[in-house]
Amino acid sequence: MRCSSLYVNYLLVMWVLTSGVSKAQEIPYLKVQPDRLHTAKEAEQEAKKKNDPLLLAEAFYLYGKTYVFTGDYRTAQAYYLKSLRIQEPRGDSFELSRLYVRLCESEERMGHFSKALQYARLSLAVAQRLRVDKDKALVRSYGALAHIYETMWSTQAQPRQSDFDRILSYYRKRELLCYKLKDTLGVAEVNLELGTLFAKVKDPGAIAYLEEALNLFTHNHKYGIQVNTMMHLALAYLSFGKPQQAFPILNKAEQIYADKKLNEYEIRLGLETQFVRYYEASGKWQQAFARLRKLNELEKIKLLADQNGAITRLNVEYETEKREALLNAQKKAIDLNTQNLHLHRQVAIATSALFIIAAGMSLVFFRLYRKNQRISRRNEDLVKEQNHRVKNNLQVVSSLLSLQSKRLTDESAKRAIEESRLRVQSMAILHQRLYDGDKLAEANLDEFIREVVTSVLKAYGYPTLKTQFSIDDITLTADKAVPLGLILNELTTNACKYAFPDTVNPTFSINCYRKNGKIQLKVADNGPGFGADQTNTGWYESDVAIVPVSFGMQLIQAQVAQLAGTCTFSNDTDGVGRGIVFSLEFKG
Repeated sequence: MRCSSLYVNYLLVMWVLTSGVSKAQEIPYLKVQPDRLHTAKEAEQEAKKKNDPLLLAEAFYLYGKTYVFTGDYRTAQAYYLKSLRIQEPRGDSFELSRLYVRLCESEERMGHFSKALQYARLSLAVAQRLRVDKDKALVRSYGALAHIYETMWSTQAQPRQSDFDRILSYYRKRELLCYKLKDTLGVAEVNLELGTLFAKVKDPGAIAYLEEALNLFTHNHKYGIQVNTMMHLALAYLSFGKPQQAFPILNKAEQIYADKKLNEYEIRLGLETQFVRYYEASGKWQQAFARLRKLNELEKIKLLADQNGAITRLNVEYETEKREALLNAQKKAIDLNTQNLHLHRQVAIATSALFIIAAGMSLVFFRLYRKNQRISRRNEDLVKEQNHRVKNNLQVVSSLLSLQSKRLTDESAKRAIEESRLRVQSMAILHQRLYDGDKLAEANLDEFIREVVTSVLKAYGYPTLKTQFSIDDITLTADKAVPLGLILNELTTNACKYAFPDTVNPTFSINCYRKNGKIQLKVADNGPGFGADQTNTGWYESDVAIVPVSFGMQLIQAQVAQLAGTCTFSNDTDGVGRGIVFSLEFKG
């Protein structure tokens, strides 16, 4: 009771001194960083020179950020409101949503939670109406709402689970958007926020989130937020009763703060707060008291910066009373250590159980994976066997047709049988390609086309004919390769019958390529071509074009329709006697 009374007297003295300082001299804010102030002034001068109100609003925004870093929230808020008077009448924009977030943060720091929540909701409403940079704006708005709700939840005498779930949901939405935008720093910030939140409810997973955030900020050389993350990580270790792990982190954070000359109020305030907590947890009361003095000097800035003063003053007094109680609670510290040891044992047991479950699940998944592999190999073998049998059956049909042809004496009948045999042969070639290829239901067009054309030329006595192939590396499914093979078989057969016999140096060219998602096939010969009186839908037969009711043309048209494509016949050039070009286009 005596110690508590002395400490109350100390607080009264500090309050009198604080009041006296506020009247006798300026508030002891941290120094304004010259580079930030210079950037804001340059923007303001350029805006006035160009008479650009939006640039002037951005300059006021930069001024506000500059004074936030010094802890002068009243001045920062004044600049933010100047920017708001320009931005708000111009309607929804990313900049307006961002400005509402900054206003929310300043009001929150001054203890005006209801006003801060109002600004956060305005920011979200604007962000949801945006079309440009909507996701970027939503990331900031969700973060602002989560922060203010978390601050209000932390002040509850008995924090409600429903409020915690709402905070977590906003952080998760923010996390998803950061991953969608591939925003590494945004992901790091969310990890920091989630780690801080979980540390408050003594969730061991907080450490992993904070360490991941620290790694990302360190990798990107973001020293200010790196130090802030280290403070939260140290606080998490303290919460879990590991002060020996917190101390080196705090020392390193303070060293970075000094080396990089950060000079930011919130970071300095946080460092002093965590050092006080560490020394309290370690029972080093003298060092805790020394740090507490520095902390009180910094909190004086926030106390005097509060326009109304009452809310912040009550918070400072409440926090001070809590620290006084902790300084005189050595016995409670020992009890807390005992509880932490018990908790560690429980965590170890839970971790072991999870490891056993994970090992069991891994074994189950491994067996399922092996089973699926066996099924896949079996299915592959079955498909190959099916293709092989179909190929053999087609070969048998082809052989039967060949034998039947030899027994016939009528030339027209023999020719019809031979043409049918070649059509069957083209399908057999396809199934041979499917059986020999790596892909079960797809054939390589280059190999397939060459083999179909070569087999027809050989059957008609043109094995050495000059044939030009220009075929892209294309694979085609069996349901499209069959009609394509029949078309090629028909075109090659008719070229052998009507184009090559009366040509001195017969040539045959086949071009196949993919363009704009479609496969284009061109087949050309150097035969007599169409006559001047023939239509481009005719067909060779004894140098006379016939109408498309011939079987060959009907077959080609049927296969083109099956491919859902289009085809044309034309002379190779505008002259007569230079061959025919067949063009086919279909989606492949």
